[in-house]
Amino acid sequence: MFRKIWKSITSVYLLYELNTCIYMLDPWEKRFVNAFIFAILGLLIFSSYTFLPGYTRKLVNAFLPAHSALSDLDLDHQRSMEFNIH
Repeated sequence: MFRKIWKSITSVYLLYELNTCIYMLDPWEKRFVNAFIFAILGLLIFSSYTFLPGYTRKLVNAFLPAHSALSDLDLDHQRSMEFNIH
């Protein structure tokens, strides 16, 4: 069972190396490229988790009819008018 899992993990990593062409790099270059790729992937996941839910909610509220008198966009507009932010 463990060998089967290990074999599948190594085959996926081999495909990753072949697709990104890092199989021909030195070991230190592989670590650098992998760290860079995982840092970019981590930042992408973090920013999507942090920023997209609010934008998605506003986008949905802009295109769908509001169920209440004040939707989120109306509340944001009302708050900006209270503080004279344009």
